[in-house]
Amino acid sequence: MESSPQVVHERGGQEETPQAGPSGASASLAQEIAELWGEHLDSPGVGPQDDFFALGGNSLAGIKIIERVLQDHGVRLSVRDFYLAGTPTKVAELIEQGRAGT
Repeated sequence: MESSPQVVHERGGQEETPQAGPSGASASLAQEIAELWGEHLDSPGVGPQDDFFALGGNSLAGIKIIERVLQDHGVRLSVRDFYLAGTPTKVAELIEQGRAGT
């Protein structure tokens, strides 16, 4: 059974609709996630296509990033989905899917 991202509406108001890039995720959201990874992996200059594990990612960093995604974007990602996504661009796609309810 596949899991899907869940939106958690902790803040009121309307969500902005992001501009979709070629991958289906907005370039700005993918870059924001890349910067978040850089913070938690102590690796400045992370790009949208960089691999989490190749950058030295581990379970603790993954959990912290998942928590920040929930806090900042209101979308709950499963650990499994996060690890399978593997890149900031794919995580951004999961966030947008969660926002869209798909």
